[in-house]
Amino acid sequence: MWIGVIRLWHYPVMARSKRRISRTSARSPRGSVARLFLLCLMLAVAGAIILLVMRPDILRRVRQESDALDALARSAMRRIQPDIESAWKRLSERIHAPQTVATSSPASGSPGITVYFSPCVPDDASGGGSALLHLIRGARKSIICALYELEWSDAADALIERHHAGVAVRIVSDSDYKDRPAMRACIAAGIPAVFDERKPFMHDKFIVVDGAIVWTGSTNVTENCLFRNNNNALRIESEPLAVDYAREFEEMFTSHLFGGGAPRATPYPQVDVKGTSVECYFAPEDDVQEEILDELQPAQRAIDFMAFSFTSKPIAETMAQRIPAGVRVRGVFERRNAGSTYSKDEYLSSQGAQIYLDDNPHTMHHKVIIVDASTVITGSYNFSQSAEERNDENVLIIHSPDIAKAYEQEFERLLP
Repeated sequence: MWIGVIRLWHYPVMARSKRRISRTSARSPRGSVARLFLLCLMLAVAGAIILLVMRPDILRRVRQESDALDALARSAMRRIQPDIESAWKRLSERIHAPQTVATSSPASGSPGITVYFSPCVPDDASGGGSALLHLIRGARKSIICALYELEWSDAADALIERHHAGVAVRIVSDSDYKDRPAMRACIAAGIPAVFDERKPFMHDKFIVVDGAIVWTGSTNVTENCLFRNNNNALRIESEPLAVDYAREFEEMFTSHLFGGGAPRATPYPQVDVKGTSVECYFAPEDDVQEEILDELQPAQRAIDFMAFSFTSKPIAETMAQRIPAGVRVRGVFERRNAGSTYSKDEYLSSQGAQIYLDDNPHTMHHKVIIVDASTVITGSYNFSQSAEERNDENVLIIHSPDIAKAYEQEFERLLP
């Protein structure tokens, strides 16, 4: 090959030389030296290539060195692989583990009413998750569930077990979550379920057991809400209150009346739970916002709140109006929702309220207002126009210093 290249290179050179000789009849010594130098250079390069081709041992040595490096790398990876897997497992556990740094024990501040705060540890017998399962498993006659989201498989399994035991179990839920595995398992087991099938939310979160015990609050029946997010749940022993919630359930389950289509027909808007006055309201039919304003307007000392979403202008303005009267207003906002166009965190701060953003890496999901350390407003109702006018929501106003104390402790615990 190289001989051919040399010939191709040499041929035009010789041709040009012959033309020059014919014109000058003499050969240039300088040109001959240059051609000789180039020829030697090309021969040296060709020799080096031929040497490599003729010395396969050199190539073999290179391949051997490359194989040795590959083997060394594989050996090193085998040695450190267990450490990598262990480190990844620890990181994964930290990412997916329940938020347990700031867990709470249940606070029973009033006879007949037990308050649970999340996040809790799944196996904690005193936590909200265990209390909910105990309530379901103890049902003897009926369980009705109006649950925005049913995702926790343990709760679904408990409902299915009670259904198979002959307990009348029924569910109303939001259509956005009807394909969750836990919900599908309940339906497959034969538990009747009704979905709202509309754009606004069926946002209720309540369970009534045996017509006598109500479970409600801000807590969805999901692993996130129970074991990662900040939430509250109440277990209340009251047959009149159970009648209120059962009436709301039947409107949705039997009559398929959701949102504004439901009548204002709460049988017992105010009940006595073993000495504690509890008001019960449902949105949108009961004008819940007006009931909240009625609690805020006479505040004398303090208004504390924890809000996943707070966009209500009337509620924010009523809080702000109490500040010049010497009322201390403090609030914890869910960080992700604060600072948005309609969120009232910046407005309240500008009016003199003490505003904080939550530190939970998951979600601060409370919907709570505490007035004068004596009244608690809680439930599924976010402080928003959607909750007031479109969604199905439930709210309790509990007049009890003991219950308020439990919620104040939760509030203080969430302060950064």
